[in-house]
Amino acid sequence: MPQSGSRRPRELLEAGALALGVRLDPTALDRFTRYLEELERWSASINLTALRRPADIVRDGFLDSLACDPLVPPETRRAIDIGSGAGFPAIPLAIARPALPFTLVEATRKKVTFLRHVARTLGLDRVQALHERAERLAREPAQAGAYDLALARAAAPLLEQAALVRPFLAAGGLFLAQVSALPGGEAVRALRSLGLAVERTVRVPRDSGATRHILGLRAG
Repeated sequence: MPQSGSRRPRELLEAGALALGVRLDPTALDRFTRYLEELERWSASINLTALRRPADIVRDGFLDSLACDPLVPPETRRAIDIGSGAGFPAIPLAIARPALPFTLVEATRKKVTFLRHVARTLGLDRVQALHERAERLAREPAQAGAYDLALARAAAPLLEQAALVRPFLAAGGLFLAQVSALPGGEAVRALRSLGLAVERTVRVPRDSGATRHILGLRAG
């Protein structure tokens, strides 16, 4: 973060996280500070995210991702993030939960290079980034049904995300889908046909007035 405004994004993050029920210790806050610095530096040369201003990255990147944290079941042992891009939501969640193993799947090589660099720089040794397409990776015996938590932020429309994610989930696993609008009856039925049932919905208001929702979809 630029030295002149270094405190504002950090304070915004800490206050916003507390409002979500997430308490970040000084080590986590320092990691977020470094993550923001790396996002700004790398975004000058590659297209990581449409978010450019530090406050926007904190609000719509970090905090939007941390909104998933209270919904992560305590028994979660292994998580996968499909279409990780700049690392949302997996990297913020890994900072908040450094003991939880995360697998990040991304098809763009430059973004994978960034994700590996960030995990190494932040000391997130339980994060691995794979340069793969989800459709191909899901066919590997070691990956199919291997995860009890899945994430996919805007990798595709909801039903496409669900189709990508479902093969990775074990029976009883949870998919936390971040969406701008709740699915209607037809979409809910289509999700059921994929083996995913809507277990809960959480409304996440934003300062801009826009609203996001997190769907908890349980694998049958």
